[in-house]
Order: sequence, then structure tokens, then C-alpha cells
Amino acid sequence: MRNARRRLRLGVMLMGIVLASLLVVDTARAQEAIPRLPRAELAFEDARASFEGGNFAEAAEGFRSVMEFPLNRKTTAAFVMAAKARYRQGDYRAAIELTNTLLERYPETSYRQEAIDVQTKAEEGLRTFGRRADTLRVGVVLPMRDRDADLTQAFFNGVRLAVDEHNGIRRRYVLPPHLQSTRSEDVSVFNTAEMYGDSLASASGETTIATPRDTIQVDSLQIVTEQVGQPSYIAKMYFRSVGEQPPSAGTAVDSLIRLDRVDIIIGPLYSQFAREAGRVAEENRVVMVAPLATDESVSQGRQFVFQANPTIPMRGRAMARFAAESLLMESVGIIHEASDETARQIASGFREEARQIALKTPYTLSLSSRRDWSRLPGAFAADSTVTDSMRASAEAVYMPITGRDAQGKIQDAMVGLQRFGSDARILGNSQWHDLSVKQEASKVRATYANDFYVDTSRNNVQNFIRDYRLLTGDTPDNLSVTGQRLAYTGHDVTRFLLQFLQAGRTRPSPDALRSPPRYNGLGIRIDFQTGDNVNRALFFHRYRDGQIELLN
Repeated sequence: MRNARRRLRLGVMLMGIVLASLLVVDTARAQEAIPRLPRAELAFEDARASFEGGNFAEAAEGFRSVMEFPLNRKTTAAFVMAAKARYRQGDYRAAIELTNTLLERYPETSYRQEAIDVQTKAEEGLRTFGRRADTLRVGVVLPMRDRDADLTQAFFNGVRLAVDEHNGIRRRYVLPPHLQSTRSEDVSVFNTAEMYGDSLASASGETTIATPRDTIQVDSLQIVTEQVGQPSYIAKMYFRSVGEQPPSAGTAVDSLIRLDRVDIIIGPLYSQFAREAGRVAEENRVVMVAPLATDESVSQGRQFVFQANPTIPMRGRAMARFAAESLLMESVGIIHEASDETARQIASGFREEARQIALKTPYTLSLSSRRDWSRLPGAFAADSTVTDSMRASAEAVYMPITGRDAQGKIQDAMVGLQRFGSDARILGNSQWHDLSVKQEASKVRATYANDFYVDTSRNNVQNFIRDYRLLTGDTPDNLSVTGQRLAYTGHDVTRFLLQFLQAGRTRPSPDALRSPPRYNGLGIRIDFQTGDNVNRALFFHRYRDGQIELLN
């Protein structure tokens, strides 16, 4: 009897093993039957990078694009990740709808439990917060002088696109009647610039809202603006203009706070105006982000004022840290032009950071004239404080170069250094970007920090270019170099704020901007985690084989 029971148990175990093996085989066959779509997988990785960077709205759109492909290996994962992104945005209903669709459409998915977990959290969030109807009032203060008008408009267009994106507003073409399907177009149309159209000329003191009116035309095709999403809160813009003198910036900020009761402020553009605006914002304890100012005094000693553009010394500090932590260097020499005040501040920031992180700077050579760049052997010989052993001990040479004819100076600097027969690597600043002599820069392994960089191959950048054209009738590429930068910066700063701040009964705390991980925008990166209210997130590039590579 005992032997019979043992045989029975053994038979049951063998049958279980066989069934499990068949299940594994069936699962593997099912997985093999689902095709791999390289384009879908690439879009998924882009969306995941956005999610990990804290850009949840961008991530949700990216995962949605993966879901629109035919069934592929990333389809179900995209559903779950899109739900997570919507949950992180506070759009709990959207998260629940996504998980419901996934579980109904693919009930056997391996992501079933993960989807249920997300759904449970979203339902709890919906019970706690409901569909929040709060409004975050965004103050925008910009110059309206004739010489600034085009740049101001470009920046404001970027801000407006970011606000529209957050509010679930989208623009699209409407096909001419003879190209439409038999079913007529049925859309809700919104005017997102009531009172003053697409111009800021008469916008000061007005709001930017949405009412059912607006259509425009681009290339003879009608553009409609429609509501396609339900945000967790509404963002509303309030604009005030700045006059000719810096005190007018303080007056504009005071009006935004007292009359418009804004929650946060974006602007002004330039340091001398941002200092005065920041003083008023600090006194009233309202968060203000200066998008372009580089002078340290704008945010120094202030809790509520932030600088999205790294200050001049911060650029040098960031390069020093990257050299030590990422390039694993122990010793870097410094060469800069004495009459170049900006380069002097960058070099000073590099030395200060180097001291803090124990990176050696064996020498600093200050050149007396622009011509000395091509005559570095003579410049070294004339400076008795720099010995041959000091120069030889440096693994790299940091050469911050700015000002007029920066590229010409850079070419001379590479020639001057090569006359030593030196194999030291060259480190540089943003002026080293996109040189015409890429092969020569590759020979010296030139590596540099850059505060602005747009990769037009990214899907979200292409979407921005399309949206900008639908809004203005033109693309950012046709703006001036500064105009392009301002358009992308306006978008990125605003998206960062709307991503990490929440509407509520009280104004946002500045601590809410110090805790998020590095934000990867379309053209800039933002990171205030160090607590000094100055962005220190930069791009680092190098030249290799005549090409530019992004290192981080």
C-alpha cells in the first residue's frame, strides 16, 4: 500500500513537471508569435527615458504612440507604463482607463498584477483627490521693447505651448472638404489667446484662457485647437511687460502678485531685470524662475528665486566635477585670456570646485592678448610661475573661450597646444560646440560642457517643431539663434514647473523644485537638487572621428 502511494505521488509529480514544461513551451511559442517592431521598441525606449527623467506627460504620449503600433513585444508594457505616467501626473481616471483596457484586451498578460497594482493606487488617488479643478496661476514677465519683441514672442510661444500641452489642448490640421471622409469633421475648437490673438502687443494684464472660437490657417489648411486631455489641474497664464529700466521688472512682478494673484513667476530674461524682479518675488515669498539670467546675484541669498540658466561660474564648476567623476582625471591645467571676463569667471568656478573635490590644478596661465593662443610655447616661457613639470603633470587643459571670434581663438588654441607636442586632452566650454574643424578637435579629444542642445531626431522635439508651426505658421528653425533657444527654453522651463508643482490652497513651496531628479527638456536640462537655486545640469560632448558625441 505504501509503495502504491509513493508511485501515485511520483506520477502526480511527473505529470506536473510535464504540464509545466508544456506551459513554458506554449508561452515561449506565444511570445515568438508576437512580432518585434524596431520602431515601436525605439519609441518605447525614448518614452522610458522620459519617464525616468521625470517628464511624465511626455512619457505618457510616447507610450501611447507605442500602443498605436500593431501588436508587438512592447504593446502591453506600454499600457502599464502609460498608466504609471498618468498616475504620476495625478490623472487617476486616465490611469484606471488604461489598466482596464489592458486587462480586458490582454487578460493573460504577464503584466496583469503590475496593472492591478497601478489601478489600485489610482483608485485610491481618485477617492482622495477626485478630479481636481484647481488652477495654478502662472505669471510671465518679459520685455516688450522693440529690440526685444521677436525674442520675447519666441519665448512666450514656448511657454504657451507647454501650458496648452499640460491643459490637454492640441492643434491639428483639418483636411479640405474634398479630402475628408464621408463623415464630416466634428471638433471642439478653442481660442487659447482671447483678447489679443497670437501677439503680446496688448497682452499685459490679460489672461490666456480657452473659449470655443479660434481657428487659423497655415499653408491654406485650417488649423483647429481642440481639448483632448483632462489635466489634474488647470494652468492659466498672466502676462506683464517690463519697461526700459530694471525697476519696471519689480513693478511688473508686484502687479502679478497683488492684482493677478499668481502662484509662480517665469522671467524676466536678463540679469539686471531679474535681480529686481527677484527682490519683489522674495519679499512676497513667491517662487520665481529666471530662464536666461546668468549673474550669480539674481538668486544669491534668496530662497524663492531660481536660475534655470547655469551661472557663469557654475559652468566651470560643472566641468571640473565632470572631469573628476566621469573622465576620472586627477590633474587639469587652466588657460584663459586675461581680458575675457566671462572666461575668467568660468576658470574661477573650475578652480573653486576643483579644490572642493581634490582635483589638482597645477597651473593657471592667463594670456595677455588674443594672439597668444597660437603662441602658447612663448606664453608659457614668459610666465615664470608655470614650470615644465607643472605643465607636464596635467592630464588635460581647460580652455574656456568666449567673446567675439571665439571659434577663431579655439582654432589658434589647438594649434598653439600642438606646438608643444602635447597629448593632453582639451576641455572646453559651450563655444566649442559644432566647430568647423571637427577632425582637428577629434585629434585633441576635445570635450566640453554645453548648456543648450537640441537633438532633432527625438520624437518629442519633432512634435514641438510641428506644434510651433501649427501655432505660429513657422518653425523654430527660421528664428534667430537666440530666438530658437528662447522658444525651447520657454517650453522646457514651463513644463518643468507644471510637472513638479501642484495647484492648491497655498502657493507652491520652493522645496518642490529642489527635490525632483534631473529634468531632461527639449533643449535644456534642469536640476536644482544641490539646494543653491542655480541649475547645474549641463550636456557634455566630445569630438571623436570628426563627429560630436553626447557623453551624458
